[in-house]
Amino acid sequence: MNTRKSSLWLVIEQVIPWFVLAILLFYTYAKFFGHPYGFRWDSSGIIVYVFDKQPEPTLKEGDKIIQIGPLRWDEFRADLRKTFFEGYKPGNDVPLVIERDGQTLDISWRFSDFNRDEFFDQFFSEWGMAYFFWLAGTLTILFIRPKDDRWLLMALFNFLTAIWLSAGSGVSAFHVWNSALVLRMAVILCVPVYLHFHWVFPQPFGKIPLFSLVSIYAITLALVVAQWFQILPSNFYLLGFMVALGGSFILLLIHILRQPLARGDLRLLFVAALLAMILAVIWEIFHSFNKIPAWLGSGGLLGLSLLPLAYLYSAFRRRLGGLELRVNRFFSIYLFVMLLGIIEVPLIVLLEQAFQISGEVAAISLISAVLTAAGFIWGYPVFEDFVERRILGIPLPSKRVLETYSTRITTSTSLSDLVHVLQEEILPSLLIRQFAFLQLDQGSLTVLSTTGLNEEQMPKEQDVPYLTTQSGVYRSPDLVNRDYPFPWARLILPLKLGDQLIGFWLFGRRDPDDIYSQVEMPILSSLANLTAIALSNILQTERLKSMYETNINRYEQEKLRLAHDLHDSILNELAALLTSPDAPAFSPKFQQAFDELTERLREIINDLRPPMLAYGLKFALEDIADKLMERSQDSAEIVADVQAEGEGRYPAVVENNLYRIVQEACENALRHAQAKRITIFGRLHQKEIDIKVEDDGIGLNSEISLKLSDILAKRHFGLAGMYERASLIGADISIYSEPNQRTKIQVNWKFKETT
Repeated sequence: MNTRKSSLWLVIEQVIPWFVLAILLFYTYAKFFGHPYGFRWDSSGIIVYVFDKQPEPTLKEGDKIIQIGPLRWDEFRADLRKTFFEGYKPGNDVPLVIERDGQTLDISWRFSDFNRDEFFDQFFSEWGMAYFFWLAGTLTILFIRPKDDRWLLMALFNFLTAIWLSAGSGVSAFHVWNSALVLRMAVILCVPVYLHFHWVFPQPFGKIPLFSLVSIYAITLALVVAQWFQILPSNFYLLGFMVALGGSFILLLIHILRQPLARGDLRLLFVAALLAMILAVIWEIFHSFNKIPAWLGSGGLLGLSLLPLAYLYSAFRRRLGGLELRVNRFFSIYLFVMLLGIIEVPLIVLLEQAFQISGEVAAISLISAVLTAAGFIWGYPVFEDFVERRILGIPLPSKRVLETYSTRITTSTSLSDLVHVLQEEILPSLLIRQFAFLQLDQGSLTVLSTTGLNEEQMPKEQDVPYLTTQSGVYRSPDLVNRDYPFPWARLILPLKLGDQLIGFWLFGRRDPDDIYSQVEMPILSSLANLTAIALSNILQTERLKSMYETNINRYEQEKLRLAHDLHDSILNELAALLTSPDAPAFSPKFQQAFDELTERLREIINDLRPPMLAYGLKFALEDIADKLMERSQDSAEIVADVQAEGEGRYPAVVENNLYRIVQEACENALRHAQAKRITIFGRLHQKEIDIKVEDDGIGLNSEISLKLSDILAKRHFGLAGMYERASLIGADISIYSEPNQRTKIQVNWKFKETT
């Protein structure tokens, strides 16, 4: 079975492209030398253009053909094999019967020979488009692998399109060499091929049952045979043409809606189609008003010729191998040329009309050359970058990956930031679709990030020796079989800090063909080295932060334990001392000192363990204001305006640290800023807390910088503590102050899933 299939592929590869090319050349010759010259008619027999202006009485535009020689128009339309002027030679007089202004006229028409005007009118038309589709089909056959269903359908899609374009580009209207029948047969064949191809392009929807496929193609072949014998209505192929194009468009839309990954593959196709349509419309508008020379009339087809190649690129971009960068550059240039055409055609016409330039061809050529050169010098680099980012889906050009990555990781202060830069910018820029980022710590292997992989495909601790031996070795997909460990991995790079191994990068599938060239190895190794340094710094920072947070929590727990001891032991013993039956009679002065000591001890306990936090942050902040007012003996006004949604409860560590920040801010305002009024504003939402502490004091000294490093250097540990507590809970803190002016401290905390 495999041998038979291989033989079929070989026949397709070696025969079909050249068979189709022969058909194109056959009908190209027919277009220029096989059809009668002199005039042209439309599908209803109306004369639309007369090239050979013969002496009166002669044909005129608008005449309707009734009969040419012995063949009537209705007979010509009924039999697609019959042709006019059969048996006549150039110079012979041909009797014509026409209808003009409601009257039937008999005229004698001298059968025309080849003429230059009609030849160039034929030359600058759509016939050349067929060769672009043939080229796309041939490239598919010769260079795209593997030889699967999509490979075959893509080739047939292009070859059939080329055939009906060639057979239908003028010669079918004359029925030259059975071109009308070939056109209709090719279009009917296009229906299942177009729909089947767009079912699997750019990604298959699913497998179609074999019986259904065989039935559909069998019915189509029967219709083709029926068309050859003219059993079908003459215009039946138009229905097939609409089904083929309409169905293809609908399938593409379904791909976009149901397959988000397909949108990137279709982006170039839609952009190319849009620019081609705009260019063709603009060119046709100006050409129809004779604003540009006739020899430039084919310029509108410049963009349409890109469509078959855009289809080819969209379908097989991941299989282009080392050609991809060249193809990307080709499409960038081609799209830019189309864009220049959209801009230049109206501009050239306006300049010509404004300055009445003589020497039409030379002037237009000179203006176009200057504009094109200027566009490429100043506009193309920006346009190329835009195409790579927005159309080809390469967020970061690979030539700038190393430079950009080294800049980005310096601002990556957490592991999540580093992973985000890798996954969102670096890997897409390198077209890498499978990737694993592993950390090795004292023999333990931890997965930090994956792309396009599942847990079962990940290495384990026992695989570390194998990963080490395979480091730096490119494992070609042609050489790696499924019996190898991690057959998906194409390249394994170690993450080393000096001689210390701290992790691995594993690269898998890569667009377009899993190839990691030797030229790229130094770049990838440099990226791995930079990542090792960044990872080490981030892990060390997180360890120090974790240790500091642990110390803060231990400090809070110690204060809580001390508060419990003071309350349950010292205060209770003092109370028992006064109420004991054996207690001596204390003097009033001693009693007063005893009460003051007890009250001060209670204040210390409250500072060590804010009791109101047990009821929520809102009541605790209001309690700060009440206690400070009481302690200041009304020398300062402290107001708390705190609003809370619902219960207003948050993680204990968040409430405790926010409480301490507000407490420190109020203490500083009273002790150092000589404030007379302090206001605590609080908005406690369910997933966000916003607190402001404002005072009317003398502000901070102008020599005090509000940067954390400067605050620590100047030994302002109260302010530093507020920054550190905010950092521990992931809050943002801002301090605004000017000498001899008020101070405002603002803290904002938002709920995070990891909090």
